[in-house]
Amino acid sequence: MAGVLHIVGAGIAGISGAVAATAAGKRVSLYEAAPQAGGRCRTVSGPDGFTHDNGAHVLLSANHAALGLIERIGARDAWIEPEPQGLPVYDAGTGALARIGLSPWRWLRRDQRPPGLSLTDLPRLARLAAPLADRSIGPLFAGSALHDHLVEPLTVAVLNTPVARASSARMGQALRRVMRPGGARLLVAQNGLGPDLVDPAIAWLSQRGVALRTGARLREIGVEDGRAAALVFAGKTITLAPDDTVLLALPPAEIGRLFPQIAVPESFEPIVNAHFSLDPALPATAAPRFIGLVGTVSQWVLVRADHLSVTVSAAEEYASDNPERLLARIEEEIAPALVAAGLSCVIGEQRRLVKEKRATMTQNAGGAIFCPVSPLRGLAIAGDWIGALPATIEAAAIAGSDAALALAGMRP
Repeated sequence: MAGVLHIVGAGIAGISGAVAATAAGKRVSLYEAAPQAGGRCRTVSGPDGFTHDNGAHVLLSANHAALGLIERIGARDAWIEPEPQGLPVYDAGTGALARIGLSPWRWLRRDQRPPGLSLTDLPRLARLAAPLADRSIGPLFAGSALHDHLVEPLTVAVLNTPVARASSARMGQALRRVMRPGGARLLVAQNGLGPDLVDPAIAWLSQRGVALRTGARLREIGVEDGRAAALVFAGKTITLAPDDTVLLALPPAEIGRLFPQIAVPESFEPIVNAHFSLDPALPATAAPRFIGLVGTVSQWVLVRADHLSVTVSAAEEYASDNPERLLARIEEEIAPALVAAGLSCVIGEQRRLVKEKRATMTQNAGGAIFCPVSPLRGLAIAGDWIGALPATIEAAAIAGSDAALALAGMRP
């Protein structure tokens, strides 16, 4: 009988690996330290009943691995394009709202060009997208109006790193995918990441005999003859058969704790998310809306019928702010943007600030690319921090699937 693939970590990398391996006919066991699966892509429900995603995560139609995962678990119809006519971006300095195409091909339409785009910007954009030597993105666009209206918002959204030091090589990896025909549609989960990604994935796995064990933090790995022989959790040890394999889909700090000899990211960037309930008497929208802001602390607003979520990426400057003051500032900033986008909604009584001080690794120009080599036979490592892509849902889905299939003997 073929061995079992033990996947430790049920974030997107772990889920992607579990789905890929199960679809390939492999027996899988899945473990998660937290009370629920999903990692950073979880849906949060507080004691007051206020429910929202951990953050305003989005996908692009160029994210083939993530969308392939969603397709396989039967949830693709729940992912919709909130702004098919171009991304609305509100400029707090001028009070104007422009619609911007995410693909340069859409800039052929005057009404979807970034404000201030000039011919001198085109070589800079080509330099950013080309597979050239890595350098900081900010200086490439010094003095360009495009810096504030497109480059900086896009950079912090994708890399969660200040544009002044963010990696052009990692950003270029994403841009080359987006520039392909059909690659620049922005997609959101209509009902949230729990209902439209994590929950259907866990249900799909459960229907195929894969059980999720939560509250299972891996304390150590027993080793015998150069292979993993046991997984030691709090209160339980799983003894591995000789043909069992292990996929560790864990944060870098956990990999570093288990294997100090492996180089992992040590610098991280924070994200701040603000969530506001909406007055049910005045629902904002029947379908989600997504709005960008420039000239404000707030960067992106995802509006649903019963609440809205605001994202502040590369948020080191604000991660230590007083929560109530920051919530008040964000609420004041987004009000005119909502009006400019044609949304009539009233913020309700429930609000919550979520600060993730180690949301993603720092993705500076010249930074290391992590491709850890497993110290044990039959063990692999996956996560959004592995490889040259930006640390995103897409990177996690690719890493998890590739590692699981490699352990199953289906990829080199």
